[in-house]
Amino acid sequence: MTRAGPVGWPWWCVLVSLALFGLASGLARADQTQPGVAYLAVDLASTTAIASERPDMLDVPMLPGSVAKIATLAAALESGVINAHSGILCTRTQTVAGHQLLCTHPDLHRPLEPAEALAQSCNVYFATVASRLPRAAFDRALVSLGLPPSDASVSVAAAALGLAGTRSSPRQLLGMMARIGARPASLPWRPTTLSVVRDGLAGAARYGSASALGARGIDALAKTGTTVGSSGLAQGLVVGLTPAAAPTTAFVLVASGGAGMDAAELAADRLRPRGPVIDRVRIGVARPRGGYDVRMLALEDYVAGVVAGEAVPGSAPAAMEALAITVRTYALANLKRHEKEGFDLCDLTHCQVLRSASAPSKRAASATAGRVLAAGGRTASVFYTASCGGHRERPSAVWPGAADPSYLPSGPDTACGGEPAWTSDVAVADAIRALRTGGFKGDALRDVTITSRDASGRVSWLRLDGLAPPDISGDDFRTLIGRYVGWQLVRSTLFDLRRTGAGFHLEGRGAGHGVGLCVLGASRLAATGESATRILQRYFPGLDISVPARGEGIEPGANTARQGARDGVVQPQLAIVLPAADRPEEDAIRRLVSRKRDALAGALGVVAPVNLSFRFHPTVESYQRETGQPWFTAAATRGTDVQLLPLAALRQRGILETTIAHELAHVLVEPVLAGRPLWVLEGTAAHFAGEAAASEASGACPSDQEFMKPATPESLKQAYRRAAACVERQLRAGTPWRELR
Repeated sequence: MTRAGPVGWPWWCVLVSLALFGLASGLARADQTQPGVAYLAVDLASTTAIASERPDMLDVPMLPGSVAKIATLAAALESGVINAHSGILCTRTQTVAGHQLLCTHPDLHRPLEPAEALAQSCNVYFATVASRLPRAAFDRALVSLGLPPSDASVSVAAAALGLAGTRSSPRQLLGMMARIGARPASLPWRPTTLSVVRDGLAGAARYGSASALGARGIDALAKTGTTVGSSGLAQGLVVGLTPAAAPTTAFVLVASGGAGMDAAELAADRLRPRGPVIDRVRIGVARPRGGYDVRMLALEDYVAGVVAGEAVPGSAPAAMEALAITVRTYALANLKRHEKEGFDLCDLTHCQVLRSASAPSKRAASATAGRVLAAGGRTASVFYTASCGGHRERPSAVWPGAADPSYLPSGPDTACGGEPAWTSDVAVADAIRALRTGGFKGDALRDVTITSRDASGRVSWLRLDGLAPPDISGDDFRTLIGRYVGWQLVRSTLFDLRRTGAGFHLEGRGAGHGVGLCVLGASRLAATGESATRILQRYFPGLDISVPARGEGIEPGANTARQGARDGVVQPQLAIVLPAADRPEEDAIRRLVSRKRDALAGALGVVAPVNLSFRFHPTVESYQRETGQPWFTAAATRGTDVQLLPLAALRQRGILETTIAHELAHVLVEPVLAGRPLWVLEGTAAHFAGEAAASEASGACPSDQEFMKPATPESLKQAYRRAAACVERQLRAGTPWRELR
């Protein structure tokens, strides 16, 4: 159901936007393998295709539509036509080369600057800029992006807006985005030009023309375009990079018969993590005398057990939750690690240490159920370490030949602080026994010396005097001694070593390999008030925290609900989905929703649903497209899924808390009041949400049509007031809310 809010944008702008949505909305729901959709996603490091559909369409030249505005903006900045802060007021309409263009983005009632003009794809801004732009400057920008120069037979303005003349293939446009995202920069532009272009593309994916990406939790640089193909059929286009800060994937999608925003939605569907529903894992439990017993565990039970085994005791909830997301991600990325032995993961340090779950670890698994770290829409390959010793390490320094993704950097970690310091002694006989199990030959180990260290000071290689082969990596030495003598002896590869009469004396710091999330550092950050989201952003820069859609990847809450049923209590699962810019507020919103949910469930005498999702859209347009509701509403609820206007818009109107409470009330009362008139549902929700008393409202109880097709924002508000008054009159007369009719 929906709630009315105050008027914020002119009617004609809203109607144009809704009309465009109506023309193309069918395509967004179309089958993803339909012949009219061409798609390509490429791994930027290897330049290999990750996914491809209709490759025959990817090399067909097409008009780029508004995607051409990327080159237009760069040319204008490079030639001095505008600077990074040049403002132009959008007049909403513009005629270019005989084309009458309308701007459907929100009217900000102020001049737009270049980056936000690109994000909103403002036709007026770019038509104004193009009228001043020399063709030579525009062509230089096109060529620098790997595109052909403009067609001299068409005006610069028409080409600069992608309306006529210059054509480029989708594959060429994907290459253009790769150049924009290259680190270090390869384009011959001033740093300010590249920065403004990237800011505009990031804004497009968060709140602008490609906001379907941000609405699905995909951090990206993107631009959409809409044009007409040679057959006269509309073509929607989106090109982009993900993640925004350090791109690993470039993508392009063409949707025949749709608009650019439809292409963005279809691309977002493809970029989300996918895979079979995985709700159980096979765990190999090591036997004391060798071999494994295989146990089947619900995924969230497994996550809770690993968090209990790997977390710093007494850690704050944020640290436990950050670890739970990391543990779940690691598990799903390594499910085939023990495939030959007939199970998925073992219960040892080779995979993840599994212990009996504790109350805090169960809460951490429950609070994060289903969430994983994703890179380019796929579950990321991540690591974590007990303590990095004050310096995080890159994977290849620990495991020679391993990939070094940008989200696993090397560098100091002040949160860890170089602890714990440790000393140990390893007897010669124990060292020989452990090394033999690793395949080393020989009966006498005369000495062990460190021959090289990496940039962080960790031991890279050691020389084994008396054994063959004579060299061993630092991590292999730590693993063999730990596995066959004791993990407390060589806790990390940050150590010094010297020969003693009985063996070898080690002095070191840290614990574990040092790659990825530092469990000790996360615990200390949480103790200072950092949220789980910020902790993960610190240790895995550039990764998204993703909640796969139901039926894709993990089904949020499914396993914990089953576990709760076995324990006699079903714990509600709450998913909060926010655009990237609002994610730091996730914990606060989760607490607010949880508090309102529990209070309403108590007041109504009902049990909260097992799964509940609150999704805040990045833009008003995204909300309209997804829900089909007018701009002047605030939220829409279907079952247990609640979709809301942007967080900032709700706060600006002063209705954030009442909107959340109203929609929660809908979720809780609708199973009981299903089939009743809408005034019963809306009035009951308003009453229990604690909205302003409306008993003074007069008139008959409103009809369903007044809610479903309101004539004006004010008429919808009046319908809500009358509905609340009707409900309150019955409640005062002693009618239980369950019997309202």
